[in-house]
Amino acid sequence: MAGALTERDFVAKIEGAGFDDVRVRARDAVGIDDLALYPLFTPELLALMRRRVPPEAQAEIGVAVVVSARRAA
Repeated sequence: MAGALTERDFVAKIEGAGFDDVRVRARDAVGIDDLALYPLFTPELLALMRRRVPPEAQAEIGVAVVVSARRAA
């Protein structure tokens, strides 16, 4: 599952899908340069973000989380 959600909403959706013992295992900052790896972020969009987001904030505009969960058999 991927998308732009708050961590709380992300965990709630996983739990809502029937998973238990949901745990956030890691959090990593994501910057504009990292977004260039994803097709959703076109060169035009990245250029716009670089113009609009202050330079001191560009290295950490989001957070990627790694989550583990179990589903009962």
